[in-house]
Amino acid sequence: MKTHREALLLRVMTAEQRLRTLFAYDRTNRLFSVNLTMQQLKVLILLARHDGIASQELTRHLGVTLATLSGIVDRLVTHGYVTRAEDPHDRRIRRLHLSAAGQELLVEIMDSGARAQQRLLSRVDDDTLLLLETVLARLLEAAREDALEQGIAIPDDLENASH
Repeated sequence: MKTHREALLLRVMTAEQRLRTLFAYDRTNRLFSVNLTMQQLKVLILLARHDGIASQELTRHLGVTLATLSGIVDRLVTHGYVTRAEDPHDRRIRRLHLSAAGQELLVEIMDSGARAQQRLLSRVDDDTLLLLETVLARLLEAAREDALEQGIAIPDDLENASH
């Protein structure tokens, strides 16, 4: 027999899953028309935050081997989204950079997502938006605490985002 809290958690998680499913039908979002794997997209996002990162360091962020990363990056280079360059101080190190095309793709994806979010939120009344703001601040704090408990380093721009 489920407790009241367990039933409530299930309803919230089910509603959130239904919302994600509806988002997946939104063909205005550039994310759904791009031909990238999840790992390739993760690499682009990480390069946007850590341009010029060494391949070895990127493997640690992704939790993959160097051989796996090499295949992912090869495909991104072929698409023109990523470039490789020798480290000017150590020729054994390959640095990865987001190309102009990669930056443009990420901007398109982020902008289309923001437009979809704006469309959806504009349909909600002010009282609901205030409630949502409070809920999201509490979720952000819970996520921050969870990350810290797991020993995950939180980027400076997210460290105090809920305050």
